[in-house]
Amino acid sequence: MTGFSPLCRMRREYVTDYYKEVLRQMPGSSDSHNQHVIIITRPREQRENNRNQHPVLSGVLTVLLAVASIAALWHIFIITRQTGAVNPPANCLQLIRTTDYTQLVHLQTQSQEMEAVQFIDQVVGGQPAALVQVTNQNAGHTLDVYVYGCVMQKQHPRLAALFTQHGLVQGTVSISQTNTLITSALDTSLPAASSALLQPLQQNVYREYAWHNGTFIQVRFPGLYPVASSSEAMALQQEADNGQSLPWSDPLATAEQMARDIFKWPLISTQDSVLSNDGMTAQVQLVQQSPPLQVTVTLKRLVQHDNKGLWFVTAAKTSGLTLDQASFDMPLTSPLQLHGTGVLVDGQTTIQLFDHTLSPIATTNAQLHVNPDGTYTCTLAYASIAHAQQGLLLIQSLPTQANYSIEPGQLLLVGVILG
Repeated sequence: MTGFSPLCRMRREYVTDYYKEVLRQMPGSSDSHNQHVIIITRPREQRENNRNQHPVLSGVLTVLLAVASIAALWHIFIITRQTGAVNPPANCLQLIRTTDYTQLVHLQTQSQEMEAVQFIDQVVGGQPAALVQVTNQNAGHTLDVYVYGCVMQKQHPRLAALFTQHGLVQGTVSISQTNTLITSALDTSLPAASSALLQPLQQNVYREYAWHNGTFIQVRFPGLYPVASSSEAMALQQEADNGQSLPWSDPLATAEQMARDIFKWPLISTQDSVLSNDGMTAQVQLVQQSPPLQVTVTLKRLVQHDNKGLWFVTAAKTSGLTLDQASFDMPLTSPLQLHGTGVLVDGQTTIQLFDHTLSPIATTNAQLHVNPDGTYTCTLAYASIAHAQQGLLLIQSLPTQANYSIEPGQLLLVGVILG
């Protein structure tokens, strides 16, 4: 070959001129101190066969990216499982918040449903705790209630069952304004004729539990009348707030209505009066002429503490009658063993129990013994009722008609939990 063709010489000259221009602009030239590096590139000519290679290359890259994504997800899954196995909950709060309660209660998915899991630290004195509700798909639509807390054993948190109740018919559970635990269940022991006359709330047995010394204990609602549970009291207050006119907005009217319903007084005396009222607590004196009785009734605004709050009877008694209530903080069982002072030796003494609907409970085999000094003992059996319900105990000791003028009658009304 004797020499380059003209086309080859043109390409060689272009390349030579191109690099001269680049070298002229690079640092180290005479005016490089005030020049930036500029690289001039020549556009490449597209080759015809590139058009056919790009789709194939794009497909290969897509497959590689998909495989890499799957591998990355699998790696994350493996790491997560290993982390969970290696790092169990380090404290009680983490344990309570992360436990799978369906496994803990052995949930039967074919016949049970996890109704709710609620964290109730405030109920157990600020300790981490969970309230678990499980509904059963049976004829009674029963509810199972669990409360789980936590204890530290050898620096490791361990779950502890704090409260369990099973089989609450049409049951509910809630937390009160005072951080107590309240359960309700339909009272299936009520006669059908009685249930038909009751409001829906009255057909339920309400049980209230407070956290005390590391355990839940059942507590009595301080009200005796017109209802025997805090749930019913709050419902009455809600009715009043909604504009419904109720007699319980006045302390004197509330006390006099109690005398009709509980004491079975046929007449209301014009001598009844309000002894004191500071807006939160009131005392009312009820007077009956035949037989002679003067009963002091204490009432409080237990739910709402303002001028719209309803009044609830918390005590009713005369001055001379007493009852030993040392064992009344726990559910009582039949037969009851009662003793106290102040009954009339030559009078007529009766003892009556009332259930959670404030209806009389049938009693049998009452054995009352009155000593000459007025002390008394009594054994009282009562009919089968729903377990652990709040009720009332009324003791009356009335003089004979011949002694109306010389000795007044005695009366005492107290709240009890009947087992």
